[in-house]
Amino acid sequence: MKTYSKRIAFLVSYQTLVPHGGIGQFTKSFIELMDSNNIKVDIITDKKPQDSEFVNSLNATIVYPEDSYTYTTHSGIFMYGDSFCYERMANFRNAMISALSKNLYDAIICNTYETVQVASTMGLEDCIQVIAYTHLESQIFKHTKNPFLHNVNDMMRKQMEVNNITIATQSQFNSDSLSIGSYVCPIPLPEQALLKEYNNPRDGVLFIGRWEEGKNPELYLDLIEQTKLPARVMTNANGAKKFEAKLKALGVDYKIAVSIIGQEKVDFITSCRVAFNPSLVESYGIAFNEQLIQMPTFALEHQRWTKNFTGNFFFETNKKEMAEDVLGAYERFATATDWYGNGNSLKHASAQEQKVFYQWKECFDSFTPKQSNTNTAKVLTYDTVDYANYIKDLNRNVICIDDIRSVLTNKHKYATVIYTDTDTYLSKDPSFQPQVTETADDLFEGLF
Repeated sequence: MKTYSKRIAFLVSYQTLVPHGGIGQFTKSFIELMDSNNIKVDIITDKKPQDSEFVNSLNATIVYPEDSYTYTTHSGIFMYGDSFCYERMANFRNAMISALSKNLYDAIICNTYETVQVASTMGLEDCIQVIAYTHLESQIFKHTKNPFLHNVNDMMRKQMEVNNITIATQSQFNSDSLSIGSYVCPIPLPEQALLKEYNNPRDGVLFIGRWEEGKNPELYLDLIEQTKLPARVMTNANGAKKFEAKLKALGVDYKIAVSIIGQEKVDFITSCRVAFNPSLVESYGIAFNEQLIQMPTFALEHQRWTKNFTGNFFFETNKKEMAEDVLGAYERFATATDWYGNGNSLKHASAQEQKVFYQWKECFDSFTPKQSNTNTAKVLTYDTVDYANYIKDLNRNVICIDDIRSVLTNKHKYATVIYTDTDTYLSKDPSFQPQVTETADDLFEGLF
C-alpha cells in the first residue's frame, strides 16, 4: 500500500478534463509532479467526467456530486455574456462535502474561477490552505477580451482579495502584474519526454490550439496559404473538421492530430520543423512552452502573454512579415540539431523544470493551519482513527463543517497523519502503518 505525506484537493470543472486544453494539461502534469514527490491528489469536479482515455490515465481519485444540477437554465439566461454559474458552484460545494466526508486535505487548489468563492467561504480557509490559481487573463488584467460580463470580470479579481487565501500564478510576469501578493507556481511540463533530444527528420509548420477567436487560427491558415509549407495541426475534434476543410481548399500537405497525449503527442511535435502561435489571449501558454523547447517558434509581436517567457528562446513577427520570417527559419533550422545548437532552449527548459516542485513547496509551506488549544474534541478519544469511518460513525445525513474543523484543528495532536490512495489515518502511535487487506490475487502473487 502506497502512503503519502500530503493530500491535495484539485478543483476543476469536468468540462476541462480533456487533453486539448490548458487546464486539462495542467491537471495531468500537476498530478504527475505531486505523485513523484509523495503527495496524493484528488480531483474534485462538478459533474461526472466523460469516460475517456485521458480521464482514465489520470492517477487520481475523482470525486463528483451524486446528483448534479444542470446548466441549461444558466446557459439560456447568459447566452451572449457569461456570468457565475451558481448551479456549478452548488455542484462543487456538494462534491467538496462528499470528498471531506472521506478524507482530510492539506490544500485546495481552485482551477475553475467559480471555485475560488466556493472554497474560500466554506469556513475552512484557516484550516486548509485555499489556493486560487490564475487560469484566466481576466483574473490578472483589467483590459482583456473574454466572454464574461464586466462585473463578472471585476468580481473574479475581487474574490482573490478575500482574507486567508493564497494566490498562485504561472510566471514572474503574472505575479508582478497582480495587485496582490502571489506565489510563482509554474505549470509542470505536461510531457516530460519533450526534455529529450529527437533527431528525426522534420517538416511542416505546427499549430497547437482549438478553433476559437483567441487562438487566431485564421492567421495560421493565412501563413500556410502564403508560404505553401506543410501544415501540422494539434487540436480537438471540432477544430479538426474546420482545419481540414480549410486546408483541403488550400491544396497543401497537411496532418491533423486530434486530442493526442503521451508519446504520440511528443512524436507529432518533434516531427515538425517550425511552430507558429498567433494567439491573442493567453494567461500563460502551455503549448507555446512545449513548442519553443523543440523548434523555432513564432508569436505575434506586442502580445502581453509572451512576457511570460524568456525572449531569446522564441521569435516575434507580424502579419506583414510572417511569411518571410517563417520561411527563413524553415530553411535555417532544417534539422533538429540546427535548433538544439542555436541557444540551448532545451537545456534552459530542463533547468526550469527542476525548480517547479520547490516553487510549489514554498507555496505550501507558507501556510500555517489553525490549531486548537483544548483537548475536548471527540476525535481525540481515539488513539488511531480511520477518518472516513469516524465521519460515518457520527451518523449525520449531511456532514457539518464543524465536524471537519474539529478534526483539522486537532490533527497536530496525533503523532502521524497518513494518506493512502483512498483513506486518511490519524494515530498517536508514531510507528503506525495502515494494514493491507489481502485479496485473492494478492495471495497468489509471485507463485507463477
